[in-house]
Amino acid sequence: MNEMIKVRDQRRYKYQLKRDVFIPWEMEESDAIKKLSAMAIRVLWRFLKKRTWIKKKRKGTKPVYQNGGLAFTYAEAESMGISKSQFHTIIRRLVAVGFIDVEHQGGGIAKDYSRYAVSERWKAFGTPEFKEVIKGRILWRGFDVNARKKNKLRETVINKYENS
Repeated sequence: MNEMIKVRDQRRYKYQLKRDVFIPWEMEESDAIKKLSAMAIRVLWRFLKKRTWIKKKRKGTKPVYQNGGLAFTYAEAESMGISKSQFHTIIRRLVAVGFIDVEHQGGGIAKDYSRYAVSERWKAFGTPEFKEVIKGRILWRGFDVNARKKNKLRETVINKYENS
C-alpha cells in the first residue's frame, strides 16, 4: 500500500511547476473566461505558468513572455487529477474561446505530443472580430471509435456463423 502511495506522489511531483502565474485583470473579467469550467481555468493557469520570459534588452522596458512551444501531455493532466476525456474537452474549449492555439498537432500512436501557444484571441471573444478556431483531430483510419465498433460487430457475426 505504501509503495502505491509513493508511486502516485512521484508522478504528481514529476510535473510540479514552482512558478508564479500572472493573470491580467482583463483576462479575469473577460466573457471568455466565464465560459470555462473550474478545471479548465486550472489548465489555463498551468499554461500561463509554463511561459518563459524573454530577457529585457534595455532598462525600463517591459519583459515579454514567450508564448509558444508549450507542451501539456495527457500524463501531466492525469497527475493533476484530470481524466483523458475531460482533458480533451478542456483543450478543445480553451482553443474555441481563444486562450490557446495549437502550434503542432501530435498523435498518440507515434508518441508525438501536441504543442500549444498562449493566444490573445480571447480579447475579441463575443465580438464580430473574433476568429473562431476549432481544434482538429488526427485519427488514423480504423483507430476511431466507430471503426472499432464496426470491426467488433463484424468479428462477432463471423464467429457466430463459424461456430454454428
